[in-house]
This record gives sequence, structure tokens and C-alpha cells, in this order.
Amino acid sequence: MTANPRRAPIAPLAWLLLALSAAVCVVWFVHARGFWEDDAFIHLEFARSLANGQGFSFNGQVVYGDTSPLWVLLLVAFHAIIPGWLAAGKALTVAAAIFTLTAVFFFSRALVLNKLAPSAASLFAATMVLITVVNPYFGYWAFSGMEALAAVGVVCWGLLAVIPNQLSTPRFLLGCLAAGVAPILRPEMSFFTILLGLLLLERLIRMNLTLSRRIARAIAGLATIALPTLLWASYALHTFGMLVPNTNAAKRAAPGDAIVPRLLQVYGLGFPVILVALALLAAWLLWYALRGRSQKAPNPATTLPAAGWLIFLWTAVNSAFYILDHTYVQTRYIYVTAPVLTIALLAIAAQRSTAIYRALLAVALICAVGLIWLSGWRLISSKADVVRVTNDLAAVLRTLSPDAGVADYSIGAITFLSQHPIVDTGGITRPGILPLLADKDETRRVAWIYTQGGRYEVIDHPPVPGSTLVWSEDLSFGSWSLHRHPSGPRDVLMLWKLPPPPSQP
Repeated sequence: MTANPRRAPIAPLAWLLLALSAAVCVVWFVHARGFWEDDAFIHLEFARSLANGQGFSFNGQVVYGDTSPLWVLLLVAFHAIIPGWLAAGKALTVAAAIFTLTAVFFFSRALVLNKLAPSAASLFAATMVLITVVNPYFGYWAFSGMEALAAVGVVCWGLLAVIPNQLSTPRFLLGCLAAGVAPILRPEMSFFTILLGLLLLERLIRMNLTLSRRIARAIAGLATIALPTLLWASYALHTFGMLVPNTNAAKRAAPGDAIVPRLLQVYGLGFPVILVALALLAAWLLWYALRGRSQKAPNPATTLPAAGWLIFLWTAVNSAFYILDHTYVQTRYIYVTAPVLTIALLAIAAQRSTAIYRALLAVALICAVGLIWLSGWRLISSKADVVRVTNDLAAVLRTLSPDAGVADYSIGAITFLSQHPIVDTGGITRPGILPLLADKDETRRVAWIYTQGGRYEVIDHPPVPGSTLVWSEDLSFGSWSLHRHPSGPRDVLMLWKLPPPPSQP
């Protein structure tokens, strides 16, 4: 065995898998080159306003409508080097992919390095990179202009730092930095910060240091963790008068929607291997509790370091938050935790049973390829088509009077591309609409639109009697589905001119 296993050369097969993963990433990037998630355009609009000296504003309005201030700042930084905003945004996603997949490799290898030979550990890590990039959720979110994949990288680097029981100063500060930036990258990562901070504290207590050095390191670590969030919280409170962004309320599900089935559906669609592996793990833990102790079987707790088990606790806390907050869970919400949870579960399997490990790999690969074929590939194409059609709509909006606001639920692309005054009917930038979102009487919603200066609305049906269709264009059908050719009406983008407000002749 190599004297220092952490510096052992990577096995040739592992290099082959990494090369294959890089090729898959290139394919995803090329396929998604015209695709931007609508919320990614929200990031771009905030970034452009910030770069233009208008502060943290959207469509000329200073508002707390973005949950990822760090991503907005990174967009501004990349735009300082790359003039085009769309090109800068795509470049940032490439950098985020490199940052994250590098972290996935080193974290995966460190997770099993004390249990497997160095060559086997590097092969496991390369396999985890491949499992990550072939997942359809990766293909969708990696180059969409969103921050979810970068969040996975922050998690992996943070957990990698605390895997050893004894930490060096650089590792300790790396863990603190990951914990510090996490909440300003995605808000639900605040729970990760708390859990990682507790583990860092435990590691600090273990360090063989004098009291003065321990105190100095504690102060440096606490400052590194707290400063990013405190700086942003101070800015938010001063600028917006609030600490919680509007998106928290805007992204809640309808009162009658069930969150737990929705959560299981999102996991089951993109990460069925997690549900299968969790069931096997639960069965093993139950067996150990009932009979394993008497038979002196290996303790399941020893299969992962504390950093590995932290993933399970964080996922449970996040899920509980979504349920209690009644959040309408989207795929990117679970994507922050799911890839890392997959790695932890497969690490347990790789150490306990080669047969189960290979079976779980097969489940992950077959289900991933199947979902890509059924809907993932087509969904990205349809989203790129949405951007193209929205560009056409933006050209129409630029011919309208600047005094005639246009109401729309999806505000990102239409605002960034048209720069026309947009009335947000989703509540992200104008929370006054939130009480009316569940109201089936559209006249009350339109009455609110009038009060906001709206004279047009983008919606797929006449908003109120007397509305006039100004423009329409068909959209490609696209959604996550297990049906290769889903039935249903074709999507359409329509611009309607509202009738004069009731108070006007």
C-alpha cells in the first residue's frame, strides 16, 4: 500500500470514468446552450441592476426577491470579465460544474478511504462523479443558470474538511468558509451551516492546542462562519426592511396540496436509488438493533464518518422544513441534498456488500437513462424553446407604451429580455398578490393588476371578459413525466390587452 494513501495515484479505470463524465457534461452543456430557467433570468436581472449602480433591484424596483445573493454577486464578477450577460452566466455554470464535480470526487474518495484500498477508493469516487452527471436532474440544473449545483459543491467541500477527527488549521477554516457562504447561496442551507458548525466545534475541542490558540482558532472560525450571513442580513434589513425574502411565501403550495407525497414524488422521479437504499439501510439498522448486537455484527455507525451521517440528518431537517413551511417542493430544492445523500448511501453499500452496491449502481444508471429518454432530454429542449418564444414576446412588449404595465406570473425571462415594466402576479417582487393566488375569481386578480399599472397580461386564456388577444405563439410541451408522449393540450404563450378599468369610460 502507498505510504500516504491520500496521495495514491488514481486507478486507470477511474481516469476512464472521469473522462466519460467529462464527455457527458459536454453533451449536457451543448444540449442546454439555449436553455435558461426562468428564475435564472431573475438572478440575471438583479445582477444587471447591481452592475448598473441601481442596487439590488428588479425591473427598477428595489425588492428582496432573490434567495441567492452570492450567485448574483458571482454573476456580476463574471460579467466584469465577460461582457455579455448570457455568456457570463453560462461561464459561471461551467465554473460551478468544475468546482462541484472536483469536490464530489475528493469527498467521495475521503468518505471510504479508511475502509477501502486507495485504488478502490479512487474508483468509487470516479463512479460517484459519473452517477452524478448522468442524473437527469443534473442535466437540467447544471447549465440552467441556477445555483443548485454550486450548492452541492459547497456541501462536499465543507464535509470533506471535517472528515478527519483531527483537523489542521487550513481544513478547519475551509469547513468554516463552506458553512459561512452556504446560507447566502441557498436559504435552506442555513440548516447545513448549523449542523456543520456543531461538527466543527467538536473537531475544535479535539485539537491538541493550547488554550490561547484554541480561543484564537474559535474566534477566527466563528467570524468566518457568521460574517457572510451577518453582512447580507445587515444589508437586507437596511435596504428591504426585512430578513426573509418574498420568495419564501411566494413558493408555498396551495392550502389543499399535500407536501409529503410531492416530496416523495420528486425524490422517486429523479433519485429512486435513494428510496431503495434508504429502505435497505433501515432494514439493516432494524436487524442490528434486534439481533446484530448479540451476534457481535459490525456496528452500522462505523461505516461512515460523522460527516457522512450529517448528510442524513440535514436531509431530514430540510424535509421537515418543507413540510412545516408547506413549500411547493421543486426538483432543485432536493437537488441540494440528493446527490450527496446518494454518495453516502452508496458508500455504505460499497463497504458492506459488493452485490448490493452493484445492484444500486444499476438502479441509479437504468433509472437515470430511462428518465432522460422519457422526458429529461425533451424537457430541456422545450425550455430552450420557451426562451426563444419569450424573446419574440419581448420584442412585442418593446413596442408598447412604457406606461402600460404587463402582468405575468413568470417574471424572469420577460423582464430581463424586454426591460418593459412587468407586474409580478407570482408574488416574488410584489407580495400584495399573495392573498389572491388561491382566489378562483380572476376579476379580483385583474383588479389588483390595474392598481399596479398593468394594462396587459400574459396568460393562456382570456383574463376577464372584454380582453383582446394581442399576440400568441405555441410552445413545445415539456414536463417531468414517465410518459414518452404525454397527452394533454399544447402549451401556448399569449399576450392579452385588458379592458379599461371599471372606473374609466
